[in-house]
Amino acid sequence: MSEIKDPEKYGVHLGPYDNSRFKLKTILIFWLGLHFAWFFAFRFHDYSKIGIIGKDLEDNLIQKKKGIIYAHWHRYSQFYFFHIRQKRHVMMISSKEGGEFGARCMARIGVIAIRGSPKRVKRDGRVKDKKGKDALRAMESLVRNEGFHAGLTVDGSKGPAFVMKIGAINLSSDTGSPIIVLTAAAKPHFTLPGWDKMWMPAPFSKIVYFFTGPFYVPKDADNIEKEETRLKIEGHMRDMAKKAENYFKDEKIRKEFPEPLWL
Repeated sequence: MSEIKDPEKYGVHLGPYDNSRFKLKTILIFWLGLHFAWFFAFRFHDYSKIGIIGKDLEDNLIQKKKGIIYAHWHRYSQFYFFHIRQKRHVMMISSKEGGEFGARCMARIGVIAIRGSPKRVKRDGRVKDKKGKDALRAMESLVRNEGFHAGLTVDGSKGPAFVMKIGAINLSSDTGSPIIVLTAAAKPHFTLPGWDKMWMPAPFSKIVYFFTGPFYVPKDADNIEKEETRLKIEGHMRDMAKKAENYFKDEKIRKEFPEPLWL
């Protein structure tokens, strides 16, 4: 946590836990799973042809040295991790053992896990459990005061898919940071079973990232304004998901966007 000036002051655990709290069998599963995920996910991505649409938008916001809030659907969460390796990002994840594997994956790519994801976030943004509240406060401080970027899977870890929760809106309002939307298209890709139909790129695929926005939420926004902004961004993200799904199939959709910057 050398990137954080005083990690103790945030009052939450940052990153993976020490091995001492886990059984040897669990540690071995974490180790094997981490190497398996690294090979079959990140290596597949690294052997692909990568293009970005909206890189100038992202670069301009980064140059302002103010944290950015990256909003993405759960379907594209793996693409978020592919993109933000070693780029001063924080993300909230469960403080329980179930979140430990994710925290270790994040540490491998330089993302700081804030432990204590909420058991329940209500529609108005209120958090049910104290650990979730502490984690949200820590994320807010890291974005506002230390210039970290935050990643939010805005339809949550369990869905429903393509329904945006209010967390990113509240974080933008509290920090003054912009929201940019990350979407991705991949050809070919695998669709995994599950509520979100998660995409995984195949080896040697073409991947295009889309960055759109930015969206700002005023600090003094009331609940009505926040809900209007949430609906606006949700509609935009759903539209981008449809376009991403058909980007490589439909020339008309490709012509709506500039040529990707191929890396």
